[in-house]
Amino acid sequence: MDTRKNRDRLTTKRMHSLFVVLMGGAGLAIAMQGLFSLAMPTQAETTPPKVEEIRPLVEQNPFQNISLEARSTYIADLNTGEVLYSKNENEKLPLASITKLMTALVGRERMSESAVLTISKEDLSIEGDSGLREGERWRLGDLLRLMLLVSSNDAARAVATFVGSNGNSNILGYPASAREHFVQMMNEKAVALNLPQMQFFNESGLDVSTSQNGGYGTAREVALLFAEIWKKYPEIIETTSRDSVKIFSQDTIAHYLINTNNITGHIPGLIASKTGFTDLSGGNLAVIFDKGVGDIFVAVVLGSSYKGRFEDMQKLVSAEN
Repeated sequence: MDTRKNRDRLTTKRMHSLFVVLMGGAGLAIAMQGLFSLAMPTQAETTPPKVEEIRPLVEQNPFQNISLEARSTYIADLNTGEVLYSKNENEKLPLASITKLMTALVGRERMSESAVLTISKEDLSIEGDSGLREGERWRLGDLLRLMLLVSSNDAARAVATFVGSNGNSNILGYPASAREHFVQMMNEKAVALNLPQMQFFNESGLDVSTSQNGGYGTAREVALLFAEIWKKYPEIIETTSRDSVKIFSQDTIAHYLINTNNITGHIPGLIASKTGFTDLSGGNLAVIFDKGVGDIFVAVVLGSSYKGRFEDMQKLVSAEN
Protein backbone atom coordinates (compact mmCIF):
# COMPACT_ATOMS: atom_id res chain seq x y z
CA MET A 1 0.00 0.00 0.00
CA ASP A 2 2.76 2.39 0.88
CA THR A 3 4.67 1.34 -2.20
CA ARG A 4 1.73 2.25 -4.41
CA LYS A 5 1.30 5.58 -2.66
CA ASN A 6 4.97 6.33 -3.14
CA ARG A 7 4.72 5.43 -6.80
CA ASP A 8 1.72 7.71 -7.20
CA ARG A 9 3.56 10.57 -5.47
CA LEU A 10 6.56 10.07 -7.75
CA THR A 11 4.32 10.09 -10.80
CA THR A 12 2.63 13.26 -9.59
CA LYS A 13 6.00 14.99 -8.98
CA ARG A 14 7.24 13.96 -12.41
CA MET A 15 4.11 15.28 -14.05
CA HIS A 16 4.43 18.54 -12.09
CA SER A 17 8.06 18.85 -13.07
CA LEU A 18 7.18 18.18 -16.67
CA PHE A 19 4.44 20.77 -16.48
CA VAL A 20 6.84 23.36 -15.03
CA VAL A 21 9.39 22.62 -17.71
CA LEU A 22 6.80 22.79 -20.44
CA MET A 23 5.29 25.94 -19.05
CA GLY A 24 8.72 27.46 -18.53
CA GLY A 25 9.65 26.69 -22.12
CA ALA A 26 6.43 28.18 -23.36
CA GLY A 27 6.98 31.26 -21.24
CA LEU A 28 10.47 31.52 -22.54
CA ALA A 29 9.20 31.14 -26.06
CA ILE A 30 6.57 33.82 -25.47
CA ALA A 31 9.17 36.08 -23.91
CA MET A 32 11.56 35.51 -26.81
CA GLN A 33 8.78 36.19 -29.26
CA GLY A 34 8.10 39.47 -27.49
CA LEU A 35 11.73 40.43 -27.62
CA PHE A 36 11.94 39.62 -31.32
CA SER A 37 8.81 41.58 -31.95
CA LEU A 38 10.42 44.59 -30.27
CA ALA A 39 13.64 44.18 -32.21
CA MET A 40 11.98 43.63 -35.58
CA PRO A 41 10.83 46.80 -37.35
CA THR A 42 7.16 47.29 -37.92
CA GLN A 43 5.75 47.56 -41.40
CA ALA A 44 5.56 51.32 -41.04
CA GLU A 45 9.20 51.44 -39.99
CA THR A 46 10.35 49.41 -42.97
CA THR A 47 8.77 51.95 -45.38
CA PRO A 48 11.50 54.39 -46.53
CA PRO A 49 10.86 57.89 -45.15
CA LYS A 50 10.02 60.68 -47.55
CA VAL A 51 13.22 62.57 -48.35
CA GLU A 52 12.93 66.35 -48.34
CA GLU A 53 15.00 67.93 -51.07
CA ILE A 54 17.17 70.83 -49.98
CA ARG A 55 18.55 72.68 -52.94
CA PRO A 56 21.15 75.46 -52.73
CA LEU A 57 19.69 78.94 -52.74
CA VAL A 58 20.39 80.77 -55.96
CA GLU A 59 20.98 84.42 -55.16
CA GLN A 60 19.37 86.76 -57.63
CA ASN A 61 21.69 89.33 -59.14
CA PRO A 62 20.39 92.68 -57.82
CA PHE A 63 21.71 94.39 -60.96
CA GLN A 64 20.09 91.93 -63.36
CA ASN A 65 17.13 94.07 -64.37
CA ILE A 66 18.62 97.48 -63.68
CA SER A 67 18.01 100.11 -66.35
CA LEU A 68 20.50 102.98 -66.59
CA GLU A 69 20.80 105.98 -68.86
CA ALA A 70 24.59 106.08 -68.54
CA ARG A 71 26.70 104.85 -71.42
CA SER A 72 29.29 103.36 -69.08
CA THR A 73 29.07 102.20 -65.46
CA TYR A 74 31.28 100.46 -62.93
CA ILE A 75 30.85 99.49 -59.27
CA ALA A 76 33.38 97.53 -57.23
CA ASP A 77 34.31 96.55 -53.68
CA LEU A 78 37.49 98.44 -52.73
CA ASN A 79 38.42 95.89 -50.05
CA THR A 80 38.27 92.79 -52.23
CA GLY A 81 38.47 94.21 -55.73
CA GLU A 82 35.30 92.34 -56.69
CA VAL A 83 33.40 93.98 -59.54
CA LEU A 84 29.70 93.93 -58.72
CA TYR A 85 28.41 95.42 -61.95
CA SER A 86 29.84 97.01 -65.05
CA LYS A 87 28.79 98.13 -68.51
CA ASN A 88 31.22 99.38 -71.16
CA GLU A 89 33.64 99.97 -68.28
CA ASN A 90 36.66 100.05 -70.61
CA GLU A 91 35.24 102.49 -73.14
CA LYS A 92 37.20 105.74 -73.36
CA LEU A 93 34.84 108.65 -72.72
CA PRO A 94 35.07 112.38 -71.92
CA LEU A 95 35.37 112.97 -68.18
CA ALA A 96 34.44 116.66 -67.84
CA SER A 97 35.08 117.84 -64.26
CA ILE A 98 35.94 114.33 -63.07
CA THR A 99 39.28 115.43 -64.55
CA LYS A 100 39.72 117.48 -61.37
CA LEU A 101 40.35 114.26 -59.43
CA MET A 102 43.69 113.98 -61.20
CA THR A 103 44.27 117.70 -60.69
CA ALA A 104 43.80 117.22 -56.96
CA LEU A 105 46.03 114.15 -56.78
CA VAL A 106 48.93 115.70 -58.71
CA GLY A 107 48.60 119.02 -56.91
CA ARG A 108 48.69 117.36 -53.49
CA GLU A 109 51.58 115.06 -54.38
CA ARG A 110 53.73 117.87 -55.75
CA MET A 111 53.11 120.51 -53.12
CA SER A 112 52.47 120.68 -49.38
CA GLU A 113 48.86 121.05 -48.26
CA SER A 114 49.91 124.12 -46.28
CA ALA A 115 51.54 125.89 -49.25
CA VAL A 116 49.90 129.26 -49.91
CA LEU A 117 48.98 130.55 -53.36
CA THR A 118 47.38 133.76 -54.57
CA ILE A 119 44.44 133.96 -56.96
CA SER A 120 45.27 135.96 -60.09
CA LYS A 121 43.07 137.83 -62.52
CA GLU A 122 43.86 135.26 -65.19
CA ASP A 123 42.71 132.44 -62.90
CA LEU A 124 39.31 134.12 -62.71
CA SER A 125 39.03 134.60 -66.48
CA ILE A 126 38.06 130.99 -67.09
CA GLU A 127 34.43 129.88 -67.39
CA GLY A 128 32.54 129.69 -64.10
CA ASP A 129 32.48 131.68 -60.88
CA SER A 130 32.94 130.01 -57.52
CA GLY A 131 33.34 133.21 -55.52
CA LEU A 132 37.14 133.49 -55.53
CA ARG A 133 38.65 136.98 -55.49
CA GLU A 134 41.66 138.41 -57.23
CA GLY A 135 44.58 138.67 -54.81
CA GLU A 136 42.95 136.32 -52.29
CA ARG A 137 45.39 133.91 -50.61
CA TRP A 138 44.61 130.24 -50.11
CA ARG A 139 46.19 127.20 -48.53
CA LEU A 140 46.55 124.60 -51.26
CA GLY A 141 44.64 121.97 -49.27
CA ASP A 142 41.67 124.29 -48.71
CA LEU A 143 41.58 125.34 -52.36
CA LEU A 144 41.58 121.70 -53.46
CA ARG A 145 38.60 121.02 -51.20
CA LEU A 146 36.75 123.98 -52.67
CA MET A 147 37.68 122.91 -56.20
CA LEU A 148 36.26 119.39 -55.76
CA LEU A 149 33.14 120.42 -53.84
CA VAL A 150 31.84 123.03 -56.27
CA SER A 151 33.82 121.86 -59.33
CA SER A 152 35.58 125.21 -59.52
CA ASN A 153 37.35 125.85 -62.83
CA ASP A 154 39.14 128.96 -61.59
CA ALA A 155 40.45 127.05 -58.56
CA ALA A 156 41.71 124.29 -60.87
CA ARG A 157 43.50 126.85 -63.03
CA ALA A 158 45.07 128.50 -59.96
CA VAL A 159 46.30 125.10 -58.72
CA ALA A 160 47.73 124.19 -62.13
CA THR A 161 49.54 127.50 -62.46
CA PHE A 162 50.94 127.34 -58.93
CA VAL A 163 52.04 123.70 -58.93
CA GLY A 164 53.12 123.72 -62.58
CA SER A 165 55.56 126.52 -61.79
CA ASN A 166 56.70 124.85 -58.56
CA GLY A 167 55.18 127.63 -56.52
CA ASN A 168 56.27 130.48 -58.77
CA SER A 169 53.98 131.28 -61.69
CA ASN A 170 56.75 133.26 -63.44
CA ILE A 171 59.39 130.54 -63.37
CA LEU A 172 58.47 129.29 -66.87
CA GLY A 173 57.85 132.75 -68.28
CA TYR A 174 54.09 132.64 -68.62
CA PRO A 175 51.24 131.13 -66.55
CA ALA A 176 50.09 129.20 -69.62
CA SER A 177 53.45 127.43 -69.75
CA ALA A 178 53.11 126.48 -66.09
CA ARG A 179 49.69 124.98 -66.77
CA GLU A 180 51.00 123.04 -69.76
CA HIS A 181 53.68 121.65 -67.49
CA PHE A 182 51.05 120.68 -64.94
CA VAL A 183 48.91 118.88 -67.56
CA GLN A 184 52.03 116.97 -68.56
CA MET A 185 52.37 115.89 -64.91
CA MET A 186 48.76 114.71 -64.99
CA ASN A 187 49.39 112.52 -68.03
CA GLU A 188 52.58 111.16 -66.50
CA LYS A 189 50.68 110.25 -63.36
CA ALA A 190 48.08 108.39 -65.41
CA VAL A 191 50.87 106.29 -66.90
CA ALA A 192 52.39 105.69 -63.47
CA LEU A 193 49.03 104.46 -62.16
CA ASN A 194 48.63 102.17 -65.18
CA LEU A 195 45.60 104.03 -66.50
CA PRO A 196 46.49 103.85 -70.21
CA GLN A 197 43.31 105.34 -71.62
CA MET A 198 43.38 108.41 -69.40
CA GLN A 199 44.44 111.49 -71.33
CA PHE A 200 44.31 115.12 -70.27
CA PHE A 201 44.35 118.37 -72.25
CA ASN A 202 43.61 120.78 -69.42
CA GLU A 203 43.31 120.76 -65.64
CA SER A 204 39.57 121.51 -65.42
CA GLY A 205 37.88 119.09 -67.79
CA LEU A 206 36.14 121.86 -69.72
CA ASP A 207 35.54 121.20 -73.41
CA VAL A 208 38.54 122.40 -75.41
CA SER A 209 36.43 122.64 -78.56
CA THR A 210 33.15 121.34 -79.92
CA SER A 211 34.83 118.00 -80.56
CA GLN A 212 37.40 117.66 -77.77
CA ASN A 213 37.00 117.48 -74.01
CA GLY A 214 39.64 118.42 -71.46
CA GLY A 215 40.04 114.88 -70.16
CA TYR A 216 39.32 111.29 -71.15
CA GLY A 217 39.24 107.91 -69.45
CA THR A 218 37.14 104.86 -68.68
CA ALA A 219 34.70 104.24 -65.85
CA ARG A 220 37.04 101.59 -64.47
CA GLU A 221 40.01 103.98 -64.56
CA VAL A 222 38.02 106.70 -62.82
CA ALA A 223 37.20 104.23 -60.06
CA LEU A 224 40.88 103.33 -59.64
CA LEU A 225 41.91 106.99 -59.61
CA PHE A 226 39.27 107.89 -57.04
CA ALA A 227 40.34 104.97 -54.86
CA GLU A 228 43.97 106.13 -55.06
CA ILE A 229 43.08 109.60 -53.78
CA TRP A 230 40.89 108.16 -51.02
CA LYS A 231 43.72 105.94 -49.79
CA LYS A 232 46.46 108.59 -49.95
CA TYR A 233 44.68 111.87 -49.19
CA PRO A 234 41.23 111.19 -47.70
CA GLU A 235 41.19 114.62 -46.05
CA ILE A 236 41.00 116.28 -49.49
CA ILE A 237 37.88 114.48 -50.64
CA GLU A 238 35.93 114.00 -47.40
CA THR A 239 34.33 117.45 -47.79
CA THR A 240 32.58 116.25 -50.95
CA SER A 241 30.31 114.02 -48.88
CA ARG A 242 28.52 117.06 -47.43
CA ASP A 243 25.65 119.10 -48.80
CA SER A 244 27.40 122.38 -48.09
CA VAL A 245 30.37 123.76 -46.19
CA LYS A 246 31.94 127.05 -45.17
CA ILE A 247 35.64 127.44 -45.98
CA PHE A 248 37.85 130.39 -45.03
CA SER A 249 40.71 131.65 -47.15
CA GLN A 250 43.94 132.87 -45.57
CA ASP A 251 42.46 136.36 -45.69
CA THR A 252 39.65 135.10 -43.39
CA ILE A 253 37.10 135.53 -46.17
CA ALA A 254 34.27 133.05 -45.64
CA HIS A 255 33.02 131.09 -48.65
CA TYR A 256 29.65 129.33 -48.37
CA LEU A 257 29.74 126.45 -50.81
CA ILE A 258 27.03 124.08 -52.06
CA ASN A 259 27.99 120.64 -53.35
CA THR A 260 27.42 120.06 -57.07
CA ASN A 261 26.33 116.54 -56.12
CA ASN A 262 22.75 117.19 -55.06
CA ILE A 263 22.03 113.63 -53.86
CA THR A 264 24.59 113.46 -51.05
CA GLY A 265 21.79 112.87 -48.55
CA HIS A 266 20.40 109.98 -50.60
CA ILE A 267 23.55 107.84 -50.62
CA PRO A 268 23.93 106.04 -47.26
CA GLY A 269 27.47 106.05 -45.92
CA LEU A 270 28.72 108.49 -48.56
CA ILE A 271 32.47 109.11 -48.19
CA ALA A 272 33.24 111.19 -51.27
CA SER A 273 31.79 112.24 -54.61
CA LYS A 274 32.70 114.09 -57.79
CA THR A 275 30.44 115.39 -60.53
CA GLY A 276 31.13 116.26 -64.15
CA PHE A 277 29.10 117.73 -66.99
CA THR A 278 29.80 119.35 -70.35
CA ASP A 279 28.07 119.32 -73.73
CA LEU A 280 30.47 116.64 -74.99
CA SER A 281 30.58 114.41 -71.92
CA GLY A 282 27.01 114.55 -70.75
CA GLY A 283 26.48 113.80 -67.07
CA ASN A 284 29.16 112.01 -65.04
CA LEU A 285 29.31 111.07 -61.37
CA ALA A 286 31.70 109.10 -59.17
CA VAL A 287 31.12 108.21 -55.52
CA ILE A 288 32.75 106.24 -52.73
CA PHE A 289 30.44 104.93 -50.02
CA ASP A 290 30.50 102.67 -46.98
CA LYS A 291 27.84 99.97 -47.08
CA GLY A 292 28.47 99.24 -43.41
CA VAL A 293 31.11 97.61 -41.18
CA GLY A 294 33.90 98.89 -43.40
CA ASP A 295 32.50 97.57 -46.72
CA ILE A 296 33.77 100.34 -49.01
CA PHE A 297 32.51 100.60 -52.59
CA VAL A 298 33.29 102.88 -55.54
CA ALA A 299 30.71 103.55 -58.24
CA VAL A 300 31.05 105.49 -61.50
CA VAL A 301 28.60 106.53 -64.21
CA LEU A 302 29.77 108.20 -67.43
CA GLY A 303 27.84 109.49 -70.40
CA SER A 304 24.48 109.98 -68.71
CA SER A 305 22.50 113.23 -68.71
CA TYR A 306 22.61 116.14 -66.28
CA LYS A 307 19.76 114.70 -64.20
CA GLY A 308 20.19 111.08 -65.26
CA ARG A 309 23.61 110.71 -63.63
CA PHE A 310 22.03 111.19 -60.20
CA GLU A 311 19.17 108.80 -60.95
CA ASP A 312 21.59 106.21 -62.32
CA MET A 313 23.78 106.43 -59.24
CA GLN A 314 20.86 106.07 -56.88
CA LYS A 315 19.81 102.90 -58.72
CA LEU A 316 23.31 101.44 -58.45
CA VAL A 317 23.65 102.24 -54.77
CA SER A 318 20.13 100.99 -53.97
CA ALA A 319 20.79 97.72 -55.80
CA GLU A 320 23.93 97.13 -53.76
CA ASN A 321 22.26 97.99 -50.48
